[in-house]
Amino acid sequence: MALFIAGIALAFVVVFSILWSAVVYGFSHVSGWQNLAKKFATQPLKEGFYANVTGRVGLSNYNGLLRLAFTQEGMYLHIMPFFQLGHPPLLFPWTKIRHWESKRFFLQTFICCTIDGIQICLPQKYLGTLQSYTSAYS
Repeated sequence: MALFIAGIALAFVVVFSILWSAVVYGFSHVSGWQNLAKKFATQPLKEGFYANVTGRVGLSNYNGLLRLAFTQEGMYLHIMPFFQLGHPPLLFPWTKIRHWESKRFFLQTFICCTIDGIQICLPQKYLGTLQSYTSAYS
């Protein structure tokens, strides 16, 4: 009986892992993250980023899952480790980030821009930082 229960537990872990991976990888395609990665993939940052940022990439919401950083090279966007499959880190040069507009989603105000046809929305509290970097480096 113990062997049977262990087998069921192992099967659950394997099936859950496969389904989780498929869903996370699927979101990377639906959101457009994979298309952005073809041009803007970069190496992960070890420190110096804002963690647990809520945002939107394409059609997908990333509630508290994003890592965001601003550097001289551009805006860095990554995702929390448990959700990284199919989501390589992205670095958007400041020359690609031009016009931000305010939008409201579910009682929150976000700032959105379109990069290579894919809309990226971040909390409005980052607007000042974005404006200072874009004016200095673009």
